[in-house]
Amino acid sequence: MNMYRNLEVWKESIFLIKDVYKAVELLPKSEEYNLKQQLKRSVVLVALNIAEGKNRRTAKDFGNFLVTANASLAEVDAAFAICEELNYFEVSKELKDRIDLLGRKISSLRNSLTRS
Repeated sequence: MNMYRNLEVWKESIFLIKDVYKAVELLPKSEEYNLKQQLKRSVVLVALNIAEGKNRRTAKDFGNFLVTANASLAEVDAAFAICEELNYFEVSKELKDRIDLLGRKISSLRNSLTRS
């Protein structure tokens, strides 16, 4: 049942959750129910979609959940870009690189599923 816990992409998504939760504490109180909650929701959905997809019956189903996980990751990236545009905080290069790398790894896993 917990086979998703062995996936590198799932483990990395958990690390990303921790980083995003720390970063959103820098947002002003006025963003409590906007950007802050959206960032939290989106980053958690990355991990949840990986887990749910891994426990589906077919590789095709898993692949579809990976597409959704990557879409949620794109939401995280876009929300961080908005935070920067609004001068709330600057997202570190390390965090941007981690988001990009995780997206590539999720895509790579999906591509490997479609080949098999």
